[in-house]
Amino acid sequence: MQKLAKDIFVETKFPGVTVGAVVGPDGVVCIDTPTHPADARAWRQQLEQAAGKPIQFVINLDHHRDRTLGNQWFEAPVIAHELTYERVRMLPELYRNMPAEAGADSELVGDLSGLRAVPPQITFADRLTLVVGEREVQLVHRPGVTPGAVWVEIPSHGVVFTGDAVTHKAPPFLSDADLDAWLDALADLRKKRTAARFIVPGRGAVTNKDGVKPTEDFLKLARRKVEAFVRSRRPRVELENVAHDLLGKVPGPADLRNVYQRRIRAGLEHLYDQLTVAPLK
Repeated sequence: MQKLAKDIFVETKFPGVTVGAVVGPDGVVCIDTPTHPADARAWRQQLEQAAGKPIQFVINLDHHRDRTLGNQWFEAPVIAHELTYERVRMLPELYRNMPAEAGADSELVGDLSGLRAVPPQITFADRLTLVVGEREVQLVHRPGVTPGAVWVEIPSHGVVFTGDAVTHKAPPFLSDADLDAWLDALADLRKKRTAARFIVPGRGAVTNKDGVKPTEDFLKLARRKVEAFVRSRRPRVELENVAHDLLGKVPGPADLRNVYQRRIRAGLEHLYDQLTVAPLK
């Protein structure tokens, strides 16, 4: 567990997502939950023992199963954007009855029996501020990765949890993406006036503003490749070759390469469908 500032912690060791926690006088505010059930239970126990306080809230930065699967183990109200609520509400109650998310780390969870979807109990539209001890924890709607994606910003300490808007050594999810909104948000994050000394990605190690650029570059390259693909009138099935090329731009564990390729392929198909519905000029 890495300490970013007083009472602000990050854990990057769990497969799936990077999770965080802010400790206040009344309890612990968790930012996302580990993907695997054993990891989720271990993270909760570690936090409660270290803080000597219960879990007060869980914040989900988007609806993806990788970061919501562990909600049920924390027994605390879940906070998320209202569009994330709509996506989770529409799912079957039990995870084992849900369609797969292509290329998600949750594909690697072996036993889904008994695991259930936990929709948010507290939602917001644009911005929500929690007062945790002496600091403000701001939840800000940042569509791009998904329509309901949010960032958690702690301005007093220069900490920003971006979710999958930034990833480190893992490809981002593009299958719900609005690339224009996403790239605009990253451009704002990198501006000098933005108070962001610690940027916590959705996957991978804590970084800074320089660490945002690889994600930006990946998004721009993916868009260029799909635009060229559409212009050349190549069939959609050949996107597998483009996904393979883009996979080479992402360093990461060898045992996840197949998962990552499926993730990239699903994202490219989404971009392809967007461009063919609104043809390029």
